[in-house]
Amino acid sequence: MLRAIVSVIAGAMVIGLIQWRAPGTDYQAALLQSLAVVGIVLLIALYQLQRAAIAASRPWLVPACCLGLIGIAATLFKFESFSGEMFPRFSWRFGGSSTPAMKVTPLAEKSPDEITEDTAIPTDETAASQTSWSQFLGDQRIGIVTDRQFEIPTSLDQVSRRWDIGVGEGWSSFAVFDNVAVTLEQRDESECVTAYRLSDGQLLWLVDHEASHFQALGGGGPRSTPAIVPANEEHPERVYAQGATGRLWCLNLATGEVIWQKDLLEVSGWNKEDSEAAISWGRSGSPLLTDGLCIIPLGGPDAAAEKGRSLIALDADSGDMRWRAGNQQISYASPMVMTLGGKRQIVSVNEADITGHDISSGSVLWSFPWEGKSNSGANCAAAIPAGKDQFLIGKGYGGGSSLISVTWAETTNDSEEAPSFEVTELWHSSRVLKTKFNHCLVQDGIAYGISNGALQAVEVESGERLWEQSRRERCGQGQAVLIDDVLVVQSEEGEVLLVEATPDEYREILRIPALQHKTWNIPTVVGNLILVRNARQAIALELPE
Repeated sequence: MLRAIVSVIAGAMVIGLIQWRAPGTDYQAALLQSLAVVGIVLLIALYQLQRAAIAASRPWLVPACCLGLIGIAATLFKFESFSGEMFPRFSWRFGGSSTPAMKVTPLAEKSPDEITEDTAIPTDETAASQTSWSQFLGDQRIGIVTDRQFEIPTSLDQVSRRWDIGVGEGWSSFAVFDNVAVTLEQRDESECVTAYRLSDGQLLWLVDHEASHFQALGGGGPRSTPAIVPANEEHPERVYAQGATGRLWCLNLATGEVIWQKDLLEVSGWNKEDSEAAISWGRSGSPLLTDGLCIIPLGGPDAAAEKGRSLIALDADSGDMRWRAGNQQISYASPMVMTLGGKRQIVSVNEADITGHDISSGSVLWSFPWEGKSNSGANCAAAIPAGKDQFLIGKGYGGGSSLISVTWAETTNDSEEAPSFEVTELWHSSRVLKTKFNHCLVQDGIAYGISNGALQAVEVESGERLWEQSRRERCGQGQAVLIDDVLVVQSEEGEVLLVEATPDEYREILRIPALQHKTWNIPTVVGNLILVRNARQAIALELPE
């Protein structure tokens, strides 16, 4: 018995040391190391206890107690999922669910007798005008809104819920335009694009496709965020959306009518089994609409494919292929448009490198090594502009961040080399902006991001950490966006935090109870509404105007 107690104490000391080091290394790695220590200590303790039980002529005691404890735990608790740091999450087996039921009938399909005051189309007076959040990370695709249209609440009684609804599984976020909020969900065996009325959460339309993605650590459902393109003389507002298994839609925003659709697996000559083995956590790239093109990561089985597999550009109006480019396998990041070295171009974070592409042809202009593996230590964060000819890139899984410069390198008259782009790593740090699922937010020379589960502020020029959220306050593998002078932070546990965007120190303004389950989805901010969702629930939080 004494030896068992000593083993437990020694194990507890080792685990304490591992956890003490976790903020400077990686919480996921620390957890796995701690679990290994727990397993070893448990085996040693059980061995010592069994020896004592045998000496007391009760060899059945330890196995009986173990089986009894396992039975009680299995009766009372059920496994839900893994956190972003691979911590297993359990819930009471007999506890009631507080998640609202999903809306299953679009308003357009309701009979006149079913339409009440609660579901009727609102008048202009009740449907307040809202700004848009038309794509991944907002209108500008950088996670920043410079014009804050809400008053910062100082108490919870100043925050209300405009609506609270059940949704299908997935890590997609909302894109919003013209009082319509569009997202992606998994409903039973179908991937769905769903549109909700912003004013009251009423389901307007649903477009589904029989397909599903599930991975034990990452869960199931679509991962990307739709993009909405405003109307012009030739076509109405359109929605572009990609499911986790490679279905790409172009839809009418008002009606959900399918304008065109593509199966990216079919285009790349890949089957689902091989695709999901290589891209284990599901396709997460959000469509980029620019220059009449819909650009999205493609992937494929053959790195030597002549047409390329890193990116594909489709005609935004017809869906016809315009180009394919890059031989790297895809990651979980979304392509971005930047001006680097005086040239407007696409920047793509791939499985193991970062590339710049000509928009009209897709040709690779430059590349920079950025190690990763899309079925293990994956690249998830997109590159974010961070000053003239510069971008920031971060990585979790024990990685770090780098500030990259891309300039146009002119040659001397007697040089035989053609002019080209020069890529320089200005700094790299394994201590800051280890953005696992989230992205850097860069404003006024300061970068904000969730690094190893804690919100950080970092000086862009030097890579110096200015402040970091404490271990007690850390928000886990959540998400953040920047609204003028306020960081809107979605914690992994479901709470929404309002934090001052200042380089001085971490100052939390308010912590708002919101979602009830694990949340990896990016919040959407339109006007005085914060739209948050996870794999079960979606809420519109209303702040003072």
